[in-house]
Amino acid sequence: MNCATELFTLPCEQRDFVEWRKGRSEFAVWAIDLDLPDLVALSAQYRNHLQHFLLADYVRQPHITVQIAGFPSVTANLADDFTPQQMQVQIARLMAIKQAPFTIEVAGVDSFTSAAYFTVNDSSGGIARVRQALACAGDDDFPYTPHVTIGLYRSVFSKAKVMRDLSAGPTFPPLQLTISKISLLTYQAAVIGGVLSPLIEFDLTKQQLVTVNRQNQPKN
Repeated sequence: MNCATELFTLPCEQRDFVEWRKGRSEFAVWAIDLDLPDLVALSAQYRNHLQHFLLADYVRQPHITVQIAGFPSVTANLADDFTPQQMQVQIARLMAIKQAPFTIEVAGVDSFTSAAYFTVNDSSGGIARVRQALACAGDDDFPYTPHVTIGLYRSVFSKAKVMRDLSAGPTFPPLQLTISKISLLTYQAAVIGGVLSPLIEFDLTKQQLVTVNRQNQPKN
């Protein structure tokens, strides 16, 4: 839900949500990895500009979440476990749509009730097609807005004040980006806003899966 329909922001907590993860350590999402120098620098500028609103220690790399995957698990013991079989089904769907590399535009800023973000223009429809291919039953029961999160709000603030400050942030020209891969990224479920680690990547140019060496990936 866009922040424009709400009077106040929704605070986020920096804590281990044990009731959600139930002893599991990693959570996975299908996403577009945008860990690019220009966007990393712009994100840092905006976090500094909005630091009086934002939850501290948000270090997640720029990305666009396309679909939620779940907690990687060999077997589906809980409803939100994500098994190798489920992953293979989704990969087969990605291959079936034969999506070529596509362009997006990062062109502005806006806010949800819980987070400030950079807006994403999916004019070519590439994100929408990939999202549909990766969808499971119930995945599209809520509104979806492609975005790049800047940071999470740490308390309840007037949305009017937030939007004024957000709009007064650093100016930047629209960023035209070519998307050539879709990544399965994981993060430590006990850490809010922690780093993302790539697990696998689907190359849209070669239409094939690439396994990522995680040996040197950063740990939370």
